[in-house]
Amino acid sequence: MALFRKKETYNEQMLRQAGLDRVRFNTPSVGPVDAGPLPPATGDTQAGPIQSRLTHFDARTTTTLSGLHGDLIEFVALPNGDLIVGIGDADDDLSPLADAIEERISPPYKASASREDGPVWEVGASRIEVAEFAFPDAEVLELVQREDVLEFRIDGGPTDVAPPAELRQLGENAGAEFFATAKRIDGDYWQVMVNVY
Repeated sequence: MALFRKKETYNEQMLRQAGLDRVRFNTPSVGPVDAGPLPPATGDTQAGPIQSRLTHFDARTTTTLSGLHGDLIEFVALPNGDLIVGIGDADDDLSPLADAIEERISPPYKASASREDGPVWEVGASRIEVAEFAFPDAEVLELVQREDVLEFRIDGGPTDVAPPAELRQLGENAGAEFFATAKRIDGDYWQVMVNVY
């Protein structure tokens, strides 16, 4: 995994200086779009937390740019705008891909870009929930609270270790009985999914 920090555009700089960089403006919601099958990945295809194939997108666009390597790129945009590269060349500047899809969706999101023809790329992204908390030596956390029973699993196995308070709070915010999963994106950043019973 590689961390790529997007270059701040002039508009983003002006918004930050005005204290409006964290304001979310009302933008039309784009519903899920069937993405169809993705092409096979080139290079390192070892499955990782952010390398699972997306089957639908909340937003989709096409952009033209040159200088990118390979035919498939996958990345996660964190809430602060940083990009975590899952598949692709860590030296590539992914800002143009992120800028193109962010006309339709705001971070955090998981994105997949595939080369259509030469410099033409199709980019799709799905909204995700991202939490930041420290929990070393694990890739997947599962927390179930049901009928006053709390069960915590680390990488698929049961444990007596206490779950992260942040994960439990996210679950309880959704409902009294829940199933919460956290998959490590990179470092202390986790993609969190919560379902209620």
